[in-house]
Amino acid sequence: MGRIILMMNVTLDGCCDHTQVIADEELHKYTMDLMDESDGLLFGREIYQLMESAWPAIASSGDGPQFLVDYARMLDRKPKYVFSRTLNHLSWQNSYLLKGPVSEEVPQLMAEGKNLVVNGGPGLGSTLAQLGLVDEYHFLVQPIIAGRGPQLLAGVHDRLNLKLIETQPFGSGVVVHRYTSVR
Repeated sequence: MGRIILMMNVTLDGCCDHTQVIADEELHKYTMDLMDESDGLLFGREIYQLMESAWPAIASSGDGPQFLVDYARMLDRKPKYVFSRTLNHLSWQNSYLLKGPVSEEVPQLMAEGKNLVVNGGPGLGSTLAQLGLVDEYHFLVQPIIAGRGPQLLAGVHDRLNLKLIETQPFGSGVVVHRYTSVR
């Protein structure tokens, strides 16, 4: 049976806005290590389109700092499973469109033994958490107060019990808190 790891950047006031992130080499290395241990990535439409607008070009051109090029190329190689009710096709290589309900599609992928990282937005993350499908949470707490933006797991309406398994500080002030689900 596969596992689902939810990785989310969050500011001190609970905001999950990608523009409010310290995206340095250390954060990218952490993300790459996590992706390297996975069989693929899960995306909602918005985060997928945001990432598709930038990373494939960096991967093919090789322009930019080496850690960003390496990150872009890893994203290119990894299978990307994308939930969307509005998209009809995906142009980024190794991308697979999922049209069914999250409650059916994710357990199917897990039954195939896939270990997947949810890289992205609070919408899909909230849905997966609410359905009890997340095995591990990685909250990358940014030393920023954003004052606005979507809130971490705002769509969760039932209590989730988590157990802290690791805390890791980065030089930038970002702190990763890893939790497992207590079921």
